[in-house]
Amino acid sequence: MAASALALPFQPLVVSAVHTGMMEVAFAKRALEDPDLKMAHDVHKMSSLLGGALFIADDIFPETPFIHAGWHLAAAIGVGTCNKLLQ
Repeated sequence: MAASALALPFQPLVVSAVHTGMMEVAFAKRALEDPDLKMAHDVHKMSSLLGGALFIADDIFPETPFIHAGWHLAAAIGVGTCNKLLQ
């Protein structure tokens, strides 16, 4: 965790990608054990892909309106699906 905190100012995309990948693996393992989590995992997976694409697009097209807001919305949907893991 300390390595992530140190790398974040210099490589935010890499840190985000690693954390997202770790979360996806953990979510997928739980979804395999509990079929009720499959839909939440699918939504989480798609929001992660969309969020990643918007994150990159925000760097490439910083002047384009609403890309950053879209990234936050995709992230919020992904975080919202994590509640299913806690039930």
